[in-house]
Amino acid sequence: KSPKKKIIIGLILGICLGIGFTLTMLVLWMLSKRRILPRGDPDKIDLDTISFNSNSGISTEVGKDTSLVIVFPNNTKEIKDLTISEILRATDNFNQANIIGCGGFGLVYKATLENGIKLAVKKLSGDMGLMEREFKAEVEALSTAQHKNLVSLQGYCVHDGFRLLIYSYMENGSLDFWLHEKNDGASQLDWPTRLRIAQGASCGLAYMHQICEPHIVHRDIKSSNILLDEKFEAHVADFGLSRLILPYHTHVSTELVGTLGYIPPEYGQAWIATLRGDMYSFGVVMLEMLTGKRPVEVFKPKVSRELVVWVQQMRSEGKQDEVFDPLLRGKGFEEEMLQVLDVACMCVNQNPFKRPAIKEVVDWLKNVRSNRETPK
Repeated sequence: KSPKKKIIIGLILGICLGIGFTLTMLVLWMLSKRRILPRGDPDKIDLDTISFNSNSGISTEVGKDTSLVIVFPNNTKEIKDLTISEILRATDNFNQANIIGCGGFGLVYKATLENGIKLAVKKLSGDMGLMEREFKAEVEALSTAQHKNLVSLQGYCVHDGFRLLIYSYMENGSLDFWLHEKNDGASQLDWPTRLRIAQGASCGLAYMHQICEPHIVHRDIKSSNILLDEKFEAHVADFGLSRLILPYHTHVSTELVGTLGYIPPEYGQAWIATLRGDMYSFGVVMLEMLTGKRPVEVFKPKVSRELVVWVQQMRSEGKQDEVFDPLLRGKGFEEEMLQVLDVACMCVNQNPFKRPAIKEVVDWLKNVRSNRETPK
């Protein structure tokens, strides 16, 4: 009997010690997340604690925080001086109800300032590999990328380990939302509107690839990164953000960046982010607009599961007219859609060296409504 008692006592002690250790670690973790700050130091406010533990408005500590958000001079017409507390009020303490976007780089919140101006605030997440000075240099470099078809970076904030990017607010959300999420959204995007979106997005991409110094490889072109203003003009978003999360001094990485369905086939063999990779992704976006389908539809039969493969097969069978979104058929735009289909299919060529440069795509899309034939 005594050996059995010893075993039972040992088990009980082991369980108690395990529970005690777990509770101790939990308490230590909670303390590390919610640091105790010295009084009279309002510049050391933990934004994460404020965001998720203040459910009844702005705390008194936040109300005292007058740390300024850095606002770029070229955007002073919209906003001049912002403080951390104003950003928190404008987003209702980063309330989930104000989330308007999410992705690999973090959540995006709608912020409404007291004067009525709306902004989009991206709260960056992930491995902040850059030191604060490097981060500021990268952000300020991105701020020089100014084009009517890019989402304008208004400012930024580095505060107690948290990094916020302030953007212009796009009233109509993303192209992805209108094509795939909004009830009857696709029906409101007629062909002339879709063509104008493709033309605008191509101009934004051309600025990044050819004019901006240094040239920017987007690395994650997709319909959810093409935002629409109140006039449904296209604005490319999230460009250059990969350089803010990890210190990519070159465009070579061992970690695949991108979104399923938009990733060029060559990226699976050797991850080298290239301008031609962006062209493949943009080709997929054009196919989305033409067909109304997602790049990958998991629950479809294998033959039609991947948009690029399905479109290429339909074209090889001479059924290209059947790939178009039913909402676009019979409206007299078939010839224009066929021209854009040709451009899109060149962009998604399996061989990256056979894909066109963005300058060619811009020219072709601009001339879609003319009688000029697209080169093949």
